[in-house]
Amino acid sequence: MTMDIRWVDPRDLRVPSSRGQGADPVKLARQIARFGTGMDSMPAIITYEGLDGVLVIYDGVTRATRIANLAPAALVKVEVIGKLKRNHANDPSIGGFI
Repeated sequence: MTMDIRWVDPRDLRVPSSRGQGADPVKLARQIARFGTGMDSMPAIITYEGLDGVLVIYDGVTRATRIANLAPAALVKVEVIGKLKRNHANDPSIGGFI
C-alpha cells in the first residue's frame, strides 16, 4: 500500500467533532514557544478524507493551528490514511478558529 502524502493549506483542514473547540490553548502556546514557525522536523498531520474530498484531522490539530496562525502562506504535509463515509464540508475548519 502506498502512502497518500499531500501538501495543503492548514486553514482548509477540518477539525473532528470531538475537537469542536480546536487546539488546546495551553498546548498551542507551548508549541509556539518551542517551535515558532518551524516545520523542519514536524511530522505529517494525519488525516482522513471525507466523501466530498475534505480532509479531517485525526492527529495534528495543534500543529495545523500553529502553522495557520504564524505562517499563513505555508503549506503543511498531510498523510491521508483512509476514507470516511460521509461529507465533512460543514465541519469547522482550522481557518475558522484563527
